[in-house]
This record gives sequence, structure tokens and C-alpha cells, in this order.
Amino acid sequence: MRGRRFLKTAPVILAAAILVGCGGTTANPMIKSADFQAGEADGCATAKGEYTKNSDLFRTDPDYEKGWFWGRKNCNPAFHQK
Repeated sequence: MRGRRFLKTAPVILAAAILVGCGGTTANPMIKSADFQAGEADGCATAKGEYTKNSDLFRTDPDYEKGWFWGRKNCNPAFHQK
């Protein structure tokens, strides 16, 4: 009886695990707050060679921090070479 229950629930658990694993920092954020956009601009400038970061916002504002990392990663020419 346990074996049949496992066979019924295993595909559902596997599918959920795969979907959860597909998320991450590479997904384009749908809503960009003003602080996220500021962090993104500073991270992008950093990726292009001009280190720019508002340290106070980076430590205290999660949107700015996420935006900074997003901008640094997505403006980095090394990530976009063919």
C-alpha cells in the first residue's frame, strides 16, 4: 500500500522540486523599485570598471542590494561574450 502511495506522490514532488529549482537571480525582476533601479545602475557602472556603490543603502536596503548585484552581473561584458 505504501508503494502505491509513493508512486502517486513522487511525480508531484519531483515536479515541484524542479519548478522551485528553476527560480534564481537570473530571472528578470518584474517590479523594480526606485532603490532597485539605483542599485542596478551602480552595479552596472561597477561591472563596466567604475566601482560605484552606496554602502549605506547596500547594508540597509534589500532592494538596492539586489539591484546592485543584478546590475553588476547583467552589465558585465564577461557574461555576454560569445
